[in-house]
Amino acid sequence: MTAPPLLDRRGFLLGGTAAGVTLAASTRADTMTVLTVAGFAGPFQSIFRSVVMETFERKRPDVRVVYRPAMNSAQMLAMLRLERQAPQIDVAITDISISFLATAENLLAPLAPAAIPNLAVLPKWAQPEGMRGVAFSTDSLALLYDTRGLKTPPQSWLDLANPDLADQICLPVEDTRGVVLLPLLTRMQGGDYRQNIEPGLALMRRFAPLVATWNAQPDLYTLLLAGTVALGVGWNGRGRMIAQANPGTLSAVIPREGSVAQINTLNLTARAPAGDLAQAFIDHALSEDVQAAFAAKAYYGPVNSQVILPDALKLAISGPPDVAAKAMQLDWRFVSAHYSEWVRRIQREVISG
Repeated sequence: MTAPPLLDRRGFLLGGTAAGVTLAASTRADTMTVLTVAGFAGPFQSIFRSVVMETFERKRPDVRVVYRPAMNSAQMLAMLRLERQAPQIDVAITDISISFLATAENLLAPLAPAAIPNLAVLPKWAQPEGMRGVAFSTDSLALLYDTRGLKTPPQSWLDLANPDLADQICLPVEDTRGVVLLPLLTRMQGGDYRQNIEPGLALMRRFAPLVATWNAQPDLYTLLLAGTVALGVGWNGRGRMIAQANPGTLSAVIPREGSVAQINTLNLTARAPAGDLAQAFIDHALSEDVQAAFAAKAYYGPVNSQVILPDALKLAISGPPDVAAKAMQLDWRFVSAHYSEWVRRIQREVISG
């Protein structure tokens, strides 16, 4: 029987070192706390990971932050409902209307000011009554267009009724985009959405004959990149992120009549597995440096009142000063209460009508 070869001292030490490194890495992984964040897929996820998650992990090397992507806020609400009895998500990022709904269903836990000191530097609208979440960023509804097909940028929401664009328009309004567009269109018609949404529906019906698709698959931005459509309604920040990654293809415009400041929120899940650590993560996400860095990369408006943006960035996020001054501030509690009703009316009276 042949004896196994003897390791020399150097080989023994190298083998021992490798085993030691593997064991140490395994031990660290076993002792790390996992914090799970559910949020929007796509470019938002990439920027949120680098600006918020990775900087938190550097502050807390004992923590590993995991991101669960979802296509939209409605999908995240479905995830929270599914896991109601055994939550796996610690922090959920949703739009503000879904935060109100999740609060009403007791899917969220209240935030503790003592655990989140940065709550003190947020404006009052960032934590409206009746919502347990907190605002993280703002975005504006915008017109997105193919810069290769449209040489003259759109300027008005009424460009959605331009007969020259027949069968070139994508209007994905069976979600939050439609829910916030209705009050804006109602205001353009001289109405008040809290009294009657019919003026907005009437204007949306004017757009309907020109629409090539109501259902953007996989999303509006991909259709614009492919040249399948020329114009659509989407989000300014997301559009600018995608445009930056694909120069010379698409662009975003906040129309001259103004826009609606959509609000993305951070929400602490009821019985969050990571407990107080989740609130520390929310506080980190609301800090001045993180808010400023996220705004610069994602073109989302910050909510921390201590952040001062360069003029060029403010222009990209909110539009020219005269347009920014027309931004519509919605009563989100009211909008949330009517969210499902308005979606049904859009489906029945605009899309099917």
